[in-house]
Amino acid sequence: MDTKLKRYSVVIKILAFLIIAASPVYIVFTLINLRSSFYGLGGVSNLSANHYTDTSDYQYDCYRIESAMNTILNLKSEKNILDGKTVSQWDIDNRIQSIFGSKRNQIEQKLNSLGIYDVAERVIWDKFQEDYKADIDYVKVDLIQNHMDEYRNSVKEIENEPNLYYYINADNNVLSNRDYESTAGSKYSHNQTLYKSDRETVLSKGAFAFEEKYIDNVNTQFIKAKDNATVCIIKGSVCLFLFLLSFGYVIFAAGKKAASPKGIHHVFTDRVYNEIIVLLLFLSVLAAVACGAVLIENLFNTTFMSLLLGLSVLLAVAFILVLVRHIKSRTLLKQTIVFTFFSFIFKSVKMIYDAGSPMIKAIILVAALGLFTAIPFMFFVSLPITLIFTYKQVTKYLAIKNGVKRVKSGVYNQKIEIEGNGEMQTLAADINEISMGLGAQVERRLKSERLKTELIVNVSHDIKTPLTSVITYVDLLKKEDIDNENAKKYIDVIARKSDRLKTLIDDLFDASKAASGNIPVNFEEVDINALITQGLGELDDKIKASSLDFKINIPKDKITAYADGRLTWRVLENLLSNVFKYSLENSRVYINAFDDEQNAYIEIKNISAAELNIPEDEIVERFKRGDESRSSEGSGLGLDIAKSLMLCQNGKLIISIDGDLFKAILEIPKKAQ
Repeated sequence: MDTKLKRYSVVIKILAFLIIAASPVYIVFTLINLRSSFYGLGGVSNLSANHYTDTSDYQYDCYRIESAMNTILNLKSEKNILDGKTVSQWDIDNRIQSIFGSKRNQIEQKLNSLGIYDVAERVIWDKFQEDYKADIDYVKVDLIQNHMDEYRNSVKEIENEPNLYYYINADNNVLSNRDYESTAGSKYSHNQTLYKSDRETVLSKGAFAFEEKYIDNVNTQFIKAKDNATVCIIKGSVCLFLFLLSFGYVIFAAGKKAASPKGIHHVFTDRVYNEIIVLLLFLSVLAAVACGAVLIENLFNTTFMSLLLGLSVLLAVAFILVLVRHIKSRTLLKQTIVFTFFSFIFKSVKMIYDAGSPMIKAIILVAALGLFTAIPFMFFVSLPITLIFTYKQVTKYLAIKNGVKRVKSGVYNQKIEIEGNGEMQTLAADINEISMGLGAQVERRLKSERLKTELIVNVSHDIKTPLTSVITYVDLLKKEDIDNENAKKYIDVIARKSDRLKTLIDDLFDASKAASGNIPVNFEEVDINALITQGLGELDDKIKASSLDFKINIPKDKITAYADGRLTWRVLENLLSNVFKYSLENSRVYINAFDDEQNAYIEIKNISAAELNIPEDEIVERFKRGDESRSSEGSGLGLDIAKSLMLCQNGKLIISIDGDLFKAILEIPKKAQ
């Protein structure tokens, strides 16, 4: 831990900054020393040369002298030039053609102004020779003068070169300060020979050489300069290494403190926008380069410029460290004017969007899309944004849709998960609350129904045992020889009421079993026509004993359904039992059978003796009876049992009441489900 704290010591940081400030100054002075060491010796670029004669300065001097010597060898002498022997007819023609090319348009325009058009080239040439005869005659003179200037400049170039031996024989016109053999045989000589066309007879020859002592002295200075340059390079390299090492350290330690090494600590300059920091960094680097150039050229006070150079470098490094701290803390983009501006716009629009109504949100989205589309080439931006936004909104919509489907199917414990804030999220949260509340309510309702069923089953079972004993003993009492007529009447009443109580308990037990789905169902193909006919046959005595007129309407074609025949007849029996109990005397009862492609139907209609003042959806509930006085023998469980038995067979019991007309329809599927 102590080692880690020492990494970020203030003393080490100060030392690193001092090295960073001093190193560029020392490197600049090293460059100045290098340049002064090689002054007149070919420059620092010749540092790889092994001898002064390998330097670019020496090579340039040789090229310059050699070019002048070749000019003298070609032109030979001033007399040769004045005699016009250096000027060929090709040179003259070429110069005349050049003048003609520059004047041709002027001549043609002049002819056009005189009313002469479509002029032949020969006419233009003749007009040129006429108008510019003086210029044409002056061509040869001008070429001779040019050659004369070249010759004299070349002679001057050679004669004014110090420490130079030369011998030039241009067709017996000799220009020299030393004989040919001594010059050509010198250590640093350069020779040039011109031959006649037969390549055997020498036409002209020349040689030049720098004085050996002079070259040796310059070479000694060059070697010393190289040695000094090597030392300067080593020192400069060490200084550059220390600079890079210190610079790397301050970057590594940027934002770190010895007291709290974890995390990035910002300073007050980090609050400045990064665009301004980059501008100041550029100006600091520019100032450092300018100070270095001034120092190298020695144009101003050396001490002041050295201090200014170090300060500029320190400022540049400080501005770099600001950017480094932002990079480490991942705030480089956030601390920019552009990001702040667009972030403010985005947050403002988002705040309005989140707080606004769906209409405001739609207006904002359409306006934003229109703005992006109106900007040239922003189609490549608006299209991906639109696709991403649409994908997210459709995904949220599908999540809500699937969640509603789950709630509809009875799954209440799965929430709709949608991230963010907005209309979709609010809608999902509301649906989740409704789902949780509905689930709790359904759970309570199911628990209540289960407790009711268990209570009915248990109570029915507990009552059956003593009731069976009562019925048994009543039968025994009937078999006894009892002379008291009142006692016989009392026994008959007890027997009648016991039977009714037994029927009620059996109905309760059956209703509980049917509601809980504990009744076994044996699906098979049931003949509806035969079911109605056989059932009515079994009840024939009861029908004849009643005052009701039964109207049966069964089609000749066979109607079949996929159900349990035993349970279906029980439902039909319950309905017919209600007909006998509650129908108006001397009224008609209609029993119809019909079907369609999916279902078979049995319809029973009768006129109620009592006024039916109960809603259709309540009459099938347990213990609900058509007569509010409850004076009839019914238990109020028949329709509930019938409804439950039909549900067990995937069918329906449909009740319809129209005044005193009571209509019950059994809907039975034809195929397995």
